[in-house]
Order: sequence, then structure tokens, then C-alpha cells
Amino acid sequence: MSLLTIDRKRSALAVFAIAIALPVACSDGSSAPYSPPALDNDASVADGSTDSSTPDAAPETDSSLPTGPCTTTFRYVPPAGRLVKVAQVTGEWNSFANPGVAMIGPDIDGAFTATVPLAPGLVAYKVILDGAFELNPGARLRKYIGSVENSAVRVADCHLPTLTLATKGMTRAAAGQGRFTASVLFHSGLGAHAIDPATVKLSLRKDQTRTPANAKVDAGTQSIAIDVGSLADGKYTVFVDASDRDGHAAKTLRLVFWIEASDFDWRDAVIYMTMIDRFKNGDTANDAPPTTGVDVRADFQGGDLQGVRAAIASGALDQLGVRAIWLSPFHTNPGGAYPADDGVHNVMGYHGYWPKRAREVDARIGGDAGLKAMVAEAHAHGIRVLQDFVVNHVHKEHEYFTQHPDWFRTGCVCGTNNCDWTLHRLDCLFSDYLPDVNWTVPAASEQFGDDAVWWLDTYDIDGLRIDAVKHVEDAAIVNLTARVRDEFEAAGTRVFMTGETAMGWNGDTLAANQDQYDTISRYIGPSGLDGQFDFVLYHGVSYRTFAYDQKGLLHADYWAQASGWEYPQGAIMTPYIGSQDTPRFVTLGSYRGQDGAHDPGIPGNKWSNYAAAPSDAEPYQRHRLALAWLLGLPGAPMIYYGDEYGEWGGADPNNRAKWRGDSSLAGEEAATLAFVRKLGTARKELAAMRRGAYRPVYGTDDVLVFARQTTAGEVALVAMTRLASGATFTAPLPVTLPLAEGTMLRDRLGGPNVRVTGDAVTITLGARGAAILAP
Repeated sequence: MSLLTIDRKRSALAVFAIAIALPVACSDGSSAPYSPPALDNDASVADGSTDSSTPDAAPETDSSLPTGPCTTTFRYVPPAGRLVKVAQVTGEWNSFANPGVAMIGPDIDGAFTATVPLAPGLVAYKVILDGAFELNPGARLRKYIGSVENSAVRVADCHLPTLTLATKGMTRAAAGQGRFTASVLFHSGLGAHAIDPATVKLSLRKDQTRTPANAKVDAGTQSIAIDVGSLADGKYTVFVDASDRDGHAAKTLRLVFWIEASDFDWRDAVIYMTMIDRFKNGDTANDAPPTTGVDVRADFQGGDLQGVRAAIASGALDQLGVRAIWLSPFHTNPGGAYPADDGVHNVMGYHGYWPKRAREVDARIGGDAGLKAMVAEAHAHGIRVLQDFVVNHVHKEHEYFTQHPDWFRTGCVCGTNNCDWTLHRLDCLFSDYLPDVNWTVPAASEQFGDDAVWWLDTYDIDGLRIDAVKHVEDAAIVNLTARVRDEFEAAGTRVFMTGETAMGWNGDTLAANQDQYDTISRYIGPSGLDGQFDFVLYHGVSYRTFAYDQKGLLHADYWAQASGWEYPQGAIMTPYIGSQDTPRFVTLGSYRGQDGAHDPGIPGNKWSNYAAAPSDAEPYQRHRLALAWLLGLPGAPMIYYGDEYGEWGGADPNNRAKWRGDSSLAGEEAATLAFVRKLGTARKELAAMRRGAYRPVYGTDDVLVFARQTTAGEVALVAMTRLASGATFTAPLPVTLPLAEGTMLRDRLGGPNVRVTGDAVTITLGARGAAILAP
């Protein structure tokens, strides 16, 4: 997306809560106001079925299956403080009749339940609470009937067998000596026969190679014992298949796991974002010719997946402490020229955000083979791969738009007359050649879920970064996350799902920013995303404190703490100081007024007034300090490609220059790269820097010390100064930090060691310097 687009999206959601409080037509013809609940509600709905990958369509009839009713049990738990006298459930099976099926309760847990016979498929329903239609806040799925949003349950055919994981274990005595054991249970369908041991098949996949594996089947207990050993480090998937004695097959069970020296947590991930075409050219044979009529700055420039693989193989990302790589979208995009949002220049989809094929890797960035080889190389280095998944729109040449136009909205373009970004956030088009996906169409919702599963499985991808989250219905996030987790997480390996909900910062108080936090948070939780990019922290701190001098280091400390207060507990947020949608940090730090504040003359126009390389060392010093702050923060911080050495550039496309990280860097760029390598190494080696809680220690506007402290008592101190003259200061240590008198703290960035003396530390830092101090 262009910077202009992101800015418009950000301003649009300032009144998000108002925009979604729309009347919902109920099945009895009445109208009731309804505001969807936040996705982190912990109420639950349980049903007697298992999930199926079958789209919402009439299932094929198998005349050999047993017959008889299949039932689904619905469960509703009122939120704390809510008194419900009469509860019912109603849905597609009875045309949303009111009254519906009576729910029995409350039971000892406060739950209401009802059992209903249902045919297989995705079934919409609502609960009726004291006469009012409502969504079940604990439902894992949503489905629209017409324009009405409903809770949903995916009902499988109860006559078919299923497979579930009972136990698992992973061990690694040494490299090449990994072992995976598991016990899988076969559950016969209702009225069907038991397991046929001869049909049990196991296969083990590593990278793109699948090999058969042996299994021991106990027909009496219908259990399948799995034991595979002598495993090298890396990512694996065990596929389990079995049928009953009549040949009815259970859905394949995937068991995904890693063998590695230490268990990975997504808090361990430093995420490296690369725009594939602007990174490294690893294979000139797939270079695209120039596109007629397109400005060269917005055309393909030769970067490819082979280049990404080469950079990973060289150890360039390992040296930065990178544990995850976020790739720009790799769906095939259209050729040809399309108008930019300035109405003057022509652009094309080199960036990947205009998909025209649902299941095809763009040949111009390396194609199918390039992606598979790149993922395998990343996994060999223990690096997880995140796919940028576009869910809001497609290009008008997309096969789904040509075949299923009813899945899409066409109409007004966001930000034009009578097409406000807020009021039309769900239905306006980012451009007139980008049809908007209508997630209220069940077939579209199911298909995009199928596609996500296909990409993750086919290319062994580890997670998704969801683009433009706030511009799609909540159902998109709920259904997508549920589908992915059900398909891939049986063995406990998390598919990381994070999102882009572009927001801003409204001033110095939490109250002024509550809507910003709430909008980002609403998509995070057990039925939603693992985390999101921290737009509030970026706009509130990153450039205001470190590129300019609008705010001091105490401001940075406060708003870093606020991220911990305001986002849902357990969320893995991604702080950042630059991205593909922002000017480069070094350039922001190059344009300051005489008072040190932002100079409005910064290059911000997409096509003119371009930035130049910094003329002195100060922007690089500011950049290094910002990176020290960034990599000291909780969560999964993101480094935008080139920021590791201080790439410069203004707004898109000036911020998307070719990567120079493996060419000869000199001066401040070389110094920045060396510094960031030390930061990444420190974060990788110190558990406190990855998994510790944020603890304020000491600060003024010019110096700051904060700690990262784990529950096991591991501690690291991050110290910094923004003074050009450097600083020496004494910081008292909170009694809650387990650093005993006389403890020697070593600076992982190469500065002098510091000893704990009198429950304090005296620290000396150089010009705009930083230290990471730990025993």
C-alpha cells in the first residue's frame, strides 16, 4: 500500500466503535442494535462434532455410510455479571425461529446447553437471551445469512471416523538425534465399524521430502503409536491416515513439530521484513522486462526468492539474531500499467499486494521452486517464515473475480467524494481496479480459508501476516484463524498469526488513545490473532523521540509500558521503527528544524522531492539508538530490510530501494550494521531480552534505563542516552530486581562492565550511546 493509503486508513478508524454499531436484522423481522464483542472473550461453545475442511455446500451422499441423526451440542456461558433467565438457540435449521430450541441451565458452571440434530456443513446460529437475538461471544466461527452476521459451527458427518492426538513427546539428545513419539486415537463413526489396521499409513515430511514411517496399531484400543528417531534439526510434519473396516477414511491428521536445540517461542523472534523484488537478485533468468508506461521506481527491479535464500544461506540474518522473516506477498500479480493514486504516474504490482491468482507463486520472483527452496533454507537456520496474506481485495484480473463476481464489492473508491474511509471501511475499494472481498458471502469466506491452508501446507509456511485487518469483517479474522489452527496445531506447534491494523497516536494521555488501542486489540485473542503491529508505539514514540526531539526518553519509557497495559494479556505485539509504508528512519532523522523538531520539508512526495543520503553522522547515531530501544522491547520486534545498516529514503517508492547489505558498506552504514549485529546477538543469547517483562528502572528526558526480567529471575538492563556528549549517571535499582551487591554486569554491546554497588549501577555511555548489561 502507498503511504497515502495507510494514512487514510489510520484516520478512518478513529470512530471505529461508532461505525460498527449498526442495526442487525433479526430472523423475526425486528431490528436490534448490536456491536460485535471483542474477539478475546473467553466464553466457549462446544459441539459434538469435529471440524471438516468441506466448504459450505451440500455434502455428497455416501450410500455405504450408516444412517441416523447426528447431533450438535451448543453451549453458552454468560459473561461475568450478566444475569440470563431464559436462553434458547436458533439457526438455519429452523429459519431462525423465535422461540428457538430451549437451552437447559444454568449448570454449576453457569452454562446453558442444548442439543440439536444438524446436517454436515457450516451452520449459522444465534442465541436468544431473554427474548433478544445475540451472537455467542465464545463461538469460534461466524457466518452471514444475507447481510446478517451470525455465530457458526462446523458440523462434520458423525458417521465418519476421526483421528485425534492423545500424547506426544519430542527429545533431542544431540544434533541428528531428535525423536518424536505420539499416540493417536481412532474414533469410529456413529454406527460404523472399527479401525482397519491395514489402512493405517504414516508419512514424515521435512522440507519437500516425504518418507514412509512405521506405526504400531492396537486394534483393541484403536490407538496408533508413532516413534520416529535419528532426526536432524528442522521442521517436520507427520501425516496420519486411517480408515474403518468398510473403507470410510478419517480426515488426515497433521502433526507439526520442530527438532531444535532449545524450544522456540514467538517472543524469541526478531522479525525481518523484506520486499522480495527490492531485496537481492539471486537468479537473473526470471527478471521481468520493463513494463511499458510504468515509472521505473514502481516496476520490477529483479529481487527474487532465490536472492532471499542466498542471503539466509550467507548467515546475514543469523548475524542479526533474526528468527522469523516476513515476506511481501508472493501471489502472482498482473502485468501492465495502472494509475497511481496521484492520477499522474503509472505503477504495477511488483510489491505483490494485487493478487491475480489464488494459488500461484509469481514467476518473476522465483516461482514455486524458488519459494520451496527459500523456506527450506530458512528452516535449516531455525528461521520461521511469515506469509503476507491479502484478504481485503484482489486485482480485477483475479480468477475469483471473473468466476464469482458475487463474492466481491465494486463501487466507490476509499477517500473519494461520499466514500469516507470510516463509514465505508468495509466496502470501499482501495482502487477501482482492486475489487473488495465480501466476507459476508459464505462461499468466499470458505474459499479464502481453504487457500490459506493450501499455502501453509504446500510451502510449509509458519505463519501469516494479515494485511488491512480493519477493512474486512470480523468474521474474516475469526474464521481464518479458526481454520488454520484446526488444521495445523494438533501437536501444539503454533501457527503465528499477526496483523496490520493501521492506527495512529492522538496525544499524551491514555484516554486520548483508547480508541487506537481498542481497535487494534479487538482482533487479538483466543478466537483471533496472536498479536499485531504496534502502530500506537510507532507514531507515539519511534520518530517523535528518536528521529526528532519532540519527546524525551521518559516519554518512550511510559508508552512502552502502556503497550503492556493496553493490549490483551499474552499478545505478542510487534514494535518497529520503519516499514514499507513509512519513510526510512535515517531520512526522518536527517530533516530536523533548528529546535530539533520535525522539519515539514522532509521528502514526503512519492514522485518528487526525493531524499538524499544523510550528510553527517547524526541521523545514523539516532537510528542506532532507536534500534537499541526497539530490540530491547518485549514482543517480536521487526527490522525493515536495509534498516540494519541505515538505508535512507523518503515515502514510497523512495523507501523501497534495492538492498545493499551484502555489498561493501562503509563509514556510518558499516558501523550501524556492526552495532545491530551486536544487538541481535544480545537478544538471541539473553533469555531476559526475549521473554522478560518490561520493568522501568531509571530515567530522565536524556537518559533511560529499563530492565527485562523473566519469572525465573534472569535480568538484563538496557541503558541509553540521547545526549550528543554522552553521559555518566548512577541509576538506583528497584528492590524487585534480583541483582545482588557486587554482581558484575557485562555490556553485550562492547562498552565497559558495570558492578552493582549500593543497590545501584553507575553507567557511562558515549554519544547517543546504549548498553545491554547482564551477568
